[in-house]
Parts: sequence; C-alpha cells; structure tokens
Amino acid sequence: MSYQLNWTEESIKTFNQNTEYLASDWGKQAVNDFLYRVDEVLELVSLNPSLFPVHHAASKVHRCIVNKRIILYFKIVDDRRVDLLTFWNTYRDPNQLLK
Repeated sequence: MSYQLNWTEESIKTFNQNTEYLASDWGKQAVNDFLYRVDEVLELVSLNPSLFPVHHAASKVHRCIVNKRIILYFKIVDDRRVDLLTFWNTYRDPNQLLK
C-alpha cells in the first residue's frame, strides 16, 4: 500500500521557486533532471516514507535529499498520508527552516 502525498502550500511554493531558479540560471536540462529526480524521490516516499531519516524527532519531520542543493522535508501524518512540507534549498539560511 502506498501513502497519499499531500502537497502543502509551502511545498508547492518552494518546488516552483527551485524550478524557476534552475530554468533561469541553468537551463532546460537542469530542470528536466530536477523533475526526474523529484519523481523518483516522491515514488520512494509514497512507498515507504520511513526509509528516510527523522530530521526533527519532536515534530516527526523526515528529510530526503533530492540533490546536493535541495532537501525535501516531509511528515508522516498517519498510515495513509504524508505531508510534503518544503523543498529546502541549502543555500538559504538554515535558521529560516525553523520558521
């Protein structure tokens, strides 16, 4: 059984920001590579989100490395649903991640 992936407003916003950045600074191939990798990662998360390490134990937030600059943070809500929280670009200030 696979989990339903719920895209939060923040995850949609940060996904789009990262895609737009890649398109403007790196070109179409970089966007295609990113989209392909996100598809791979989301498939793994939907099949078994527990594969990925817990980033913050108290809030039960997991982290998944999409590529060397993007980390997907997500939360297992129940035995059927995972909330995608953000596609974090590691160039950003890590203190903003907690906000």
